[in-house]
Amino acid sequence: MSQKDKFNLTLQGLASSGRQWDEAVPLALLADVSFGDLNVKSPLFSDMLWKGSLKSEAGQFVLAGAWQMDVPRRCGRCNVEFALAMQADVHVIYELGKARDLAEEEELNAEDCEQEVLASPGELDMLNVLREQFWLAWQPMVVCSEDCKGLCLQCGVDLNHDECDCHGQVKENSFAALKDFKFDA
Repeated sequence: MSQKDKFNLTLQGLASSGRQWDEAVPLALLADVSFGDLNVKSPLFSDMLWKGSLKSEAGQFVLAGAWQMDVPRRCGRCNVEFALAMQADVHVIYELGKARDLAEEEELNAEDCEQEVLASPGELDMLNVLREQFWLAWQPMVVCSEDCKGLCLQCGVDLNHDECDCHGQVKENSFAALKDFKFDA
């Protein structure tokens, strides 16, 4: 069995004891076009550590667990690349049957968002599930540390490493003349 095949499951064929994982999922298996513009060759990337289980309970299949991995990101304050430790809990309920037509449903609640209906026999690619969970945990703006000082808004120097001559000096704003403008109400 190839390494990729062990992440393909058929829910109808799931053993009564379920399925458990406690392993590192190689980045090479997760990285595909769905990883977008991420630099998967960066040494700051790590394999995903996945610990979870899939069990059959009352006609449903419950996937529960947690994953963690380091991802290269750019700080939103100082623009330095750093390794962000990402992690998330996973809880998804799968049912076998006819997939729901979301256009016909009036309103989804939070429980519906963690429930999926799969057509029989219930083929599940855990790599796709883990990729989806990765993007659900993605934060668009991150900082390298909470005490990051960022870049000087005047000259652009990294205030974490240097001081600038303009820091603290307020330059005349080109829109300052508008502050005295009177509007007719």
